[in-house]
Amino acid sequence: MSLNKIKSIESNKSAKRIGRGSASGSGKTSGRGHKGQKARSGGKVRPGFEGGQMPIQQRLPKFGFTSRQAPLKCHIKVGDLEKIGSEEIDIELLKSKKIIKNKITEVKIISGGELTKPLKLKGLKVSKSVKELIANNGGEIN
Repeated sequence: MSLNKIKSIESNKSAKRIGRGSASGSGKTSGRGHKGQKARSGGKVRPGFEGGQMPIQQRLPKFGFTSRQAPLKCHIKVGDLEKIGSEEIDIELLKSKKIIKNKITEVKIISGGELTKPLKLKGLKVSKSVKELIANNGGEIN
């Protein structure tokens, strides 16, 4: 026996009979209360209707999300580090060589291009493939 082969037992309970006299417990107003829109026939309120108040889906702006942190981060390919001409590389050096903007606070090195000389990286994030590449060339990451 498995859980996916168990069949549910059908209920024997009959549906509630509405509007069959006061003795039934749901006669006269048939469980709709007294007056009002929901008591009337066809008296439905569409989804999202807030009684005339401007609905939330219309009050909210309809354009996408912009991250506040995205302008402070960037990616650089390994091939670009090769062109710098320095063995020790950190964020300040990248800013001074105009490779990244001054407001950037977080840099990640990703694969792309070739690496021939050993590099020492300080304060930079590195992808797995780049970590292996730098280790194979005799460089180090701090």
